[in-house]
Amino acid sequence: MHKMRTWRFHTRVFLKIYMKSSRTLGDQSRLDHGRPNDEHGFFYDFLLLSPSYQLAHKFMTGGLVEQQQINKVLEWDQVLKTYALCGDIFSIPYLEWWDQRGKDVFYAQQTDGAYLPLGPIQLLNNKIRIVTLKEYRKVIVGKPRMERKSGKKVEHWQLAVVWGITSSWTKHLKVDDKKTHANLEARTALGILVSKKLKEALYLVENAARGKFPSIEPIKSGLTFKDAEILDIVDLQYLLNSKNKRDRKEKGLYVPKSYYLRKILPKWKLEMEKKREIEKQVRLRLQQS
Repeated sequence: MHKMRTWRFHTRVFLKIYMKSSRTLGDQSRLDHGRPNDEHGFFYDFLLLSPSYQLAHKFMTGGLVEQQQINKVLEWDQVLKTYALCGDIFSIPYLEWWDQRGKDVFYAQQTDGAYLPLGPIQLLNNKIRIVTLKEYRKVIVGKPRMERKSGKKVEHWQLAVVWGITSSWTKHLKVDDKKTHANLEARTALGILVSKKLKEALYLVENAARGKFPSIEPIKSGLTFKDAEILDIVDLQYLLNSKNKRDRKEKGLYVPKSYYLRKILPKWKLEMEKKREIEKQVRLRLQQS
């Protein structure tokens, strides 16, 4: 027993030293204060959209859930374990949830007050990047959003065009284009792409409900997306998070900058500066000639 404790102690010390030496300054600051990163935010977002987690929430809060429904859900016990860790995420803003529960889901606090990413749920290290996660969210939320606004069924290729799903085919179409022989290939290719992404997005949210994130490992959970519920959940979360961020700023509490403000906007500004500089040089040459 003593040897086992000693081994665990030395393992934890080694991990702490190794992880600290391989972190960026931003990561180190985040762990010093127990703050979330982008992937933690996406875990929360996709857990909200998981049909399994939605059913678990209904079950755990006394809603009417038939045993027949539960019997169809793959690894129901594992979903309940995730719910025991993460709790009710539907009626609380993200940053408040993080302070109350999320931090302890992903982190373990050390004796010096800092944190290590050694919580009950640990983010998987794979090739799924933030831009990919953003596209999965677009296909989940985008389709019901467009259909509610237009009042009619939206085809997958239209979803790709409107929400800017990454593909060279989106340049060949506009959302209101009629079907022609010339655009048939583009419509078909985008339709297949979005269908694939929707299938993977369902895998993503259902794996999250079982404590695995990010993962698009195929899983037949026995459930599918419910578009009407998705929009209700997303709209409520937008209101909760917007108010919470305002309140936190007024109180001087930590509010992270969005991915757009940290990553997308600076790149766009840099591109615009380069474009203006090129235009300036062209004008100067024209004046000199």
